[in-house]
Amino acid sequence: MQINSNCEVSFHYSLLDEKGAVVETSRESQAPVFTTGKQQIIAGLEEGMLGKSAGDKFQLKIKPDKGYGQWSEDKVFDIDAAMFGEVEDLAEGLVCNVTNPEGVEELVCVVAINNEVVTVDANHPFAGLELKFSVEIVKVSAASA
Repeated sequence: MQINSNCEVSFHYSLLDEKGAVVETSRESQAPVFTTGKQQIIAGLEEGMLGKSAGDKFQLKIKPDKGYGQWSEDKVFDIDAAMFGEVEDLAEGLVCNVTNPEGVEELVCVVAINNEVVTVDANHPFAGLELKFSVEIVKVSAASA
């Protein structure tokens, strides 16, 4: 069966950096499963699987607009350092949930700290990057209603 709309797909992937080294992989665990058309994985990855069948192995290059979007300066903002008073391990690189200036909770990475403010970045770590995936389709079946 070929992957089309309304399929349940099990697959393995490796995300590769620009030198071909593995950055992230599913191969050490159970294959992820998604249903086509439900926006459960990035658009470029799903689109690249359409027409493929179980056993197919292939590579994809995905532009930022079909991946995690463009990196945006608007997603970098300052938070009053007092808001982190209870955080014992506050350091650059810390990933945590905060409420953004619009009142929405989101995952951020701390990028700078001073006495008055903590600067955080809410961009996805892969935002703005062309993504290179190595994919293997494990199983394809009709999605249940």
